[in-house]
Amino acid sequence: KEAEFISETLFSGDIRELNSQQIEVAFSHVPSVEIDNESLSLVDLLVNTEIEPSKRQAREDIENGAIYIDGIRTDDVNSMINPKEHFGGDFIVIRRGKKKYFLVRINK
Repeated sequence: KEAEFISETLFSGDIRELNSQQIEVAFSHVPSVEIDNESLSLVDLLVNTEIEPSKRQAREDIENGAIYIDGIRTDDVNSMINPKEHFGGDFIVIRRGKKKYFLVRINK
């Protein structure tokens, strides 16, 4: 049942329904990076985790609507990310484009 629920949730695109343990299982096969438990700008998050190669590219992808944080499209280049607000402060799921997922693990 757990696997079915995770699969259905991923297919529907609303990953916010998953808890931290389910996120870890669902995204165990995608590239993952670690960050400290400190707030930072979305642009810096994307560059520091090497999801984006440069701040210019990060800003462009954000403005074009290609970046999703925990399943929500983010188009504000000035947005700040507080890791404590994402999946119990354990993970942030970033999607770039249609199919490129990244799991950001938060150091506590």
